[in-house]
Amino acid sequence: MSKITLPAQSVPIELEGSPMDPIWYEKLQTIVTFLNYFSEVNFATMTTGQVLVWNATTKKFSPGAN
Repeated sequence: MSKITLPAQSVPIELEGSPMDPIWYEKLQTIVTFLNYFSEVNFATMTTGQVLVWNATTKKFSPGAN
């Protein structure tokens, strides 16, 4: 499992008049991809003992039985 690490605070997200720094774009895209894995899950409707099941076809987690 790889960890998500963000650049230092001194690395600007955007410089005036230029596009987003590629370092930030890569990190933010990684976070978006991770969050999208859980886009089908409504945690409020999950019951006690229910687990998340990985669906390799859709590349997302969904609630399922243990």
